[in-house]
Amino acid sequence: MQLIEITGFLGSGKTTLMSGLALWLTGQDRKVAILVNEIGAIGIDIAALRQLDLDVWELLSGCICCTLAGEFAETLQKIRRDYDPDTVLIEPSGAADPRAMEQSLHYSGTAGDVNRHTVTLVDPLRLEMLRDVMAPLIEGHVARADTVLISKADAASAREMKAARDWIHGLKPGAPPLEVAARDGLDDRAAREIMACLS
Repeated sequence: MQLIEITGFLGSGKTTLMSGLALWLTGQDRKVAILVNEIGAIGIDIAALRQLDLDVWELLSGCICCTLAGEFAETLQKIRRDYDPDTVLIEPSGAADPRAMEQSLHYSGTAGDVNRHTVTLVDPLRLEMLRDVMAPLIEGHVARADTVLISKADAASAREMKAARDWIHGLKPGAPPLEVAARDGLDDRAAREIMACLS
């Protein structure tokens, strides 16, 4: 089973990317499950995903890296047992600590027998502000990612995109980021590029 964790701070485009990737994978005859963690009691992103006729599991009112770690492990086991997907896409809350996420996956009992990858989204429109107030969190996301994507490439200026590329290069010099603009849907080229990085 392939497990793809999609991380990034709130508003970076995780749900948009995940829905596009899920639809693309489904079109490639892969069985896909989505596990979404939202801090609030109402899953707004979850409702949007279900409108696309995707198989979505939800964990609300807590964070899967800490308060919901046990429930996360049980849900992941249930998805595997009852649905047996080829790929599970996981969207932690935007405030999830990537180190604690690794521990949660370990306790789920699946860490040793899944093909696990982490994709992190960097929002170039808000990067300067986030670096000022949330540097340890967003740096941790990038440092632990297998693949880094710069989102909103269609909305960012050339200066903002360069600043994002330079910042990512400083944290991961050997891993150039991909640039995506998934607002109008993830195109085939971008989806193939992302999956090629995760193979």
